Amino acid sequence: MLAAAADAPEAAPTHDGGICAGLAWVELGPNEKVFIERGPDFNVFRFEGPAGSTDHWWGVYSGNAAQVQGNGPLLMRRDGVTVHRAIENGKFRGYLAERGDWQNQFFGSVFDGSTKDKAFFDRIDFGPKGQALCAKGRQR
Repeated sequence: MLAAAADAPEAAPTHDGGICAGLAWVELGPNEKVFIERGPDFNVFRFEGPAGSTDHWWGVYSGNAAQVQGNGPLLMRRDGVTVHRAIENGKFRGYLAERGDWQNQFFGSVFDGSTKDKAFFDRIDFGPKGQALCAKGRQR
């Protein structure tokens, strides 16, 4: 029983309708849940819809050594952050957002590598307001 509890995903700390994922303040969708996997110098946030992981899923790696490169076309540049498609062996692997050495990799079933993915980033705030919300979470 204890082993099963230890393997259960840890709910990520949220406030003000979202979560801080390093570079980005991420606004949660309606009834969306978020879980965190902590690494030694990174975090991975996994999001799922109201029906669980089979509904929709996506994630954000937050750290400085993503396992993909932002070597594809530029999706957008906003608030000093560049977001490129990540391509590996000719296959789309999500998006890599970068500012300086810090990275967020956005991945999952909600992305298909098309220009319509840009609309998803309307719920991502890389700017001063997002960073203020991140700072507020650290003060708790």
